Amino acid sequence: MSARLIPLSVDTRTAPIVALQRPVVLIGRHPECDIRIDLPEISRRHCCIALAYERVMIRDLGSRNGLRVNGLRVEEAELHPGDEVAIGQVIYRLEGSSSQVAPAKAKPQPRRVPQPPPPPRPQDDPDDELIPLDDL
Repeated sequence: MSARLIPLSVDTRTAPIVALQRPVVLIGRHPECDIRIDLPEISRRHCCIALAYERVMIRDLGSRNGLRVNGLRVEEAELHPGDEVAIGQVIYRLEGSSSQVAPAKAKPQPRRVPQPPPPPRPQDDPDDELIPLDDL
């Protein structure tokens, strides 16, 4: 089974299942969109979903009625299994196993190159005092 958005609020003929099998999926009313939802409250190019580095990201493309994830209006968000996404008035739930939709991982930390120890400092010698430049 692959990761997908399952419509919860309407008939699948009006709002189809969104299979997340491509790097970018464009959703909207326009005939050239990958997933076409032909409802008046859906913008021509409403949002896009991107699969990147084992993460699922969704972004609003300036739609009139907005995009909500788990009830909060967002411009962009990372999706996790079980999240609910409202595209206009159509509500979807993200389904998929954790291997297909991985939870967010911590960013790898840059590897530090060990620095050689500083050279030993000579012992303070009273004869090595600095001479003020005004006296020269």
